[in-house]
Amino acid sequence: MHELIRGARRRLREDAGFTLPELVITVAIMGIIASGLAGVVISYLKHTVDTQARLTESHDVQFAAAYWQRDVASIGVRGAYDNDPAVHSFPLQQSVNVTPACALPAGTEVVTLAWSEYSSLSSTDPPVKVTVSYVAQLQGTTYDLLRVRCGTAPATVKVADNLSVVPTVKCDGTAADCDASAVPVVVTMALTVVDPDGHGTSTYAATLTGERRQT
Repeated sequence: MHELIRGARRRLREDAGFTLPELVITVAIMGIIASGLAGVVISYLKHTVDTQARLTESHDVQFAAAYWQRDVASIGVRGAYDNDPAVHSFPLQQSVNVTPACALPAGTEVVTLAWSEYSSLSSTDPPVKVTVSYVAQLQGTTYDLLRVRCGTAPATVKVADNLSVVPTVKCDGTAADCDASAVPVVVTMALTVVDPDGHGTSTYAATLTGERRQT
């Protein structure tokens, strides 16, 4: 009988659970593990948000670059037909920073590109002058970049937004060459984009590059 009582007491002691020191040590260990995991999760979420912001900004730049490359490739305003038998050409005229062929929306004109479009096979028919202007329009604390086409198929498209400053343009490496009568070969436009939600830690800078196709 005594053996049965002692066995029962022994089993009760074995099922008594954790002691206070064991619980304190367990809670301390769990706190250390939880703080480490929290740091990893916070870092992951921060980098994810920054990456998403960069992807959004990069997408805007790629969209603007598609228009810019096509427009610069087209520049080349042609003058009247040259009757010199040794030349037989339509000489190129100034095609960058020209006067827009239509009224522009409110904002800062960044640059106006121009080229000639021919709708007739006759060499005596004058071409249509097409101008494409890029206009920075202030929206709160940032700028939208508008592309305004005048001439045939007129249209206005917003090609970029959330620009921190008005874009700058260079022709063949310098800004001064954009006002020259000689048509540049390479025209670049520098953009500085910010994340609209303020997630990005810095601005995203990109340079759009286009190369003239006409010779």
